[in-house]
Amino acid sequence: MLIAFALVVAGIFYGWVSQFAYSQREEFQMCSKAHIVLQKAYYNPESGNINIIIYNTGDVTLKGFTLLIARNDTYETNRDFLQREIAPGAIGLFPLSYSSGIKSVVVQSIECKNAQDMVTVYDVEGL
Repeated sequence: MLIAFALVVAGIFYGWVSQFAYSQREEFQMCSKAHIVLQKAYYNPESGNINIIIYNTGDVTLKGFTLLIARNDTYETNRDFLQREIAPGAIGLFPLSYSSGIKSVVVQSIECKNAQDMVTVYDVEGL
């Protein structure tokens, strides 16, 4: 009985491990084709926003983005763009309310963390 129980547990464990490995490999293959490039960042004085324009240069549609904002002595995450989707070859606009102290902003895909680009406050037109 003990041997039969051990075989059943091993079979269940094998099934789980192989499914996990398959999903990880599939995600890695998809994310290896994901790339974004920051086209432009400019300050709009009428809205008070820094507008960040991102171009999807990869071969996959990217869904969900976060903005990682570095301030003088803190970091914060803007999750206003979790539903944003950018198809391959398309651009996306990410408006960010400007306040003093912002040093840099990283736009990052949630699905594929390697699909990211950064702008520093010195590169923002109009500031």
